Amino acid sequence: MKSRISVPRLALRWATAAIIIVALAVTSAIVANRTLFSAEHAVESLHKHLIAGEGAEALGLMGAQVPQGDAVALDGEVLKRTQAGITEFDAQKADPSENDPDVHTVIAKYKANGVDQESTYTLRRSGKSWLFFDQWSFEPVTLPTVQIKANTVNEVAVNDQKIPLVKGVSTLAVFYPSITDASFSTKNFEADTRGVVVTGPAKEPVEISLKTQPTKEFIAQVNSKVRTYLNECAAQQVLMPSGCPFAYHTPSRVNPETIEWSIAKYPTIEVNYYNGAWVLSPLKVTAKLSLTEQDLRTGTLEKKTVNEQFSFTAQLTTSTSEVSVVPVAGTEE
Repeated sequence: MKSRISVPRLALRWATAAIIIVALAVTSAIVANRTLFSAEHAVESLHKHLIAGEGAEALGLMGAQVPQGDAVALDGEVLKRTQAGITEFDAQKADPSENDPDVHTVIAKYKANGVDQESTYTLRRSGKSWLFFDQWSFEPVTLPTVQIKANTVNEVAVNDQKIPLVKGVSTLAVFYPSITDASFSTKNFEADTRGVVVTGPAKEPVEISLKTQPTKEFIAQVNSKVRTYLNECAAQQVLMPSGCPFAYHTPSRVNPETIEWSIAKYPTIEVNYYNGAWVLSPLKVTAKLSLTEQDLRTGTLEKKTVNEQFSFTAQLTTSTSEVSVVPVAGTEE
């Protein structure tokens, strides 16, 4: 005997199934709105654009104002490098404002080169799509800047990208969070890498002041020029070599053929930056003199060897690749 389901009962089953499907759809929409269409998801999306080097997309999402300055860190490979040290990025649950429920604050926690940091974003609910899904817009901000200062050079490397300096300064607009590293290396001067972490907008630029140091090659050049100068002085077979820091005074008669200068100890080279220029610290040289003196009263001949220390200075004229050393004869100490 075949059983039959009445039409009303079948309609009830279909209605129940439809209600369940609608309920599941609504529940799924609510869950999606709280995750895929949440304020914190918008922050996560921004971060994905940054690590991908997609500066235009990130800027469009933020709607941020770009300050004056070099924009090299706002797109492409340089942007990617500013994000390389940002790890474990996690946008926390949005916190609604007490004064305006459409305004939410999202705190993103992360590590910057292994150090715990956080950034704060403010977003506004700007509408809905498909009735259920919130749309979020970042509240307008002006991107932060990093100001790089360095002396003696006209360009530096920022995250492996060379950028020009104007009177020793360059200002870069950056996203946040970001890590900006700066350094430079030339034939004569260099500066170790210094980096800053930018976590949010700021009225004043974050500064990187690079400490310039002479290279070993530069010191070697100066040392070589000073030694050449002293060797040329020692080659003069006179008691007072012309334009030189050392001299010998005696009331006795001296046969010029017996005069022999040599350098017993060369100066130690020390270069410092002072009043906008590189200067050479005062130099000390120990000169050795061998000669034969003749007493004017008795005519007696006496061989002598004298070691004396003398001081002098030298003027430096430098560039990133050249150096000029002009010694200035000094006095005996």
